[in-house]
Amino acid sequence: MTNKIILFNGPTSPFGRKSKITALVQEIIFEEKIIKVQEAKFLDKHNPLRKIPTLLVGNLTIIDSDNICIYLDTISNKKTLFPKNDYFNIVSMVSVANGLMESVLERRMEIIRPNNEQSNNFINKQETRITRTIEWLENNWKNYNKDYLTMDQIAIACSLEYTNFRLNSQWEKKSPNLIKWLDNFRQKDFMKSTIPLEIK
Repeated sequence: MTNKIILFNGPTSPFGRKSKITALVQEIIFEEKIIKVQEAKFLDKHNPLRKIPTLLVGNLTIIDSDNICIYLDTISNKKTLFPKNDYFNIVSMVSVANGLMESVLERRMEIIRPNNEQSNNFINKQETRITRTIEWLENNWKNYNKDYLTMDQIAIACSLEYTNFRLNSQWEKKSPNLIKWLDNFRQKDFMKSTIPLEIK
């Protein structure tokens, strides 16, 4: 009997979206449980950081979206998202995408704080990092291969769409290569079915 796979996720987490897409692409059967981290005290026994996504596989807990994606990829019979001949380039690009997600998320968390507790310097720092990272991807990332889906494509698509969701789409005007690719990539079923939704 195979262990049940449970993905604890949030409705808008780009890291959770990346993990969910990996499961969908690799045709892994899983149960997704959408939770509010602030109220998820039960998660502490599995993940003391109380962060999403968190993956439970029987008695095994897998923490961090990158570890989750690698695990889901290794148990799949589908073509790997981490081809050996380009492995380190792919995981490095995933790290860049993760950093973009983190900057957008940290900016978001800062601007929803009470006005008297916000740091404009911190907000500006994140916005500068966001702009610099997307410009770097526009000029340096060239993996637009339509015939072989890899993890960097998934991660970068999630990070760019999260930027649009939580900040704005101004980057599109200066990133013709990225937006041309993303406009096609976001038409895939796994992108359409995982669009982040704000829950009131």
